[in-house]
Amino acid sequence: MPVLQKSASPLWGIWKIEESWEELLALSEQPEAYRPFLNGCRSDSRKAEWLAVRMLLRELTGRETRIAYQPGGAPYLPDMPYHIGISHTGGYAAILLHPDGPAGIDIEYRSERIRKLKSRFLTESELQLLGENPDTVELLVCWSAKETAFKMTGQRFADWLNDLHILACDFSRNDGFLTVQETLTPQSATYQIRYGIAPDFVLTRSL
Repeated sequence: MPVLQKSASPLWGIWKIEESWEELLALSEQPEAYRPFLNGCRSDSRKAEWLAVRMLLRELTGRETRIAYQPGGAPYLPDMPYHIGISHTGGYAAILLHPDGPAGIDIEYRSERIRKLKSRFLTESELQLLGENPDTVELLVCWSAKETAFKMTGQRFADWLNDLHILACDFSRNDGFLTVQETLTPQSATYQIRYGIAPDFVLTRSL
């Protein structure tokens, strides 16, 4: 079964991409609608991710529907009453659908590379929240939570250090919450971001 995880409240899911893009295309009810993108894409892995997102959307909603994009790149569903968040990484695709919005989701493959980047996205005060020696997964969850919050703003660009701020976090379990404030918009919204930790990836999403 390609759907690794699915939840109804809010509506979200993860697709483990084990198929080739050709196999995913064969699952589609409207393969010709996807040909223009596929013909212009050289990467087989990118084709598979793109198609997996659409197959997952069908699994969650019960029908294939078009995903469109705002000028800034944010996805939306012109034919359905949902806000949509999309993410993909290293063999997984994830979608969150919310009737009210905003919808944000991010999935990140577990990698030690994040340790080299921590000073680029975490301030000294944020590092103090994590303690003296944060582990790789905690750093990755923080990165992912900021990514999710950024998607919720609908903005095109952000400075991870100065525009997105982790105010609170609790890593005592494999699932929990972080509080993230954005200062990209006049509202300076504060979001509760839920996280989950799996053997191969971490996932964060809006509530």
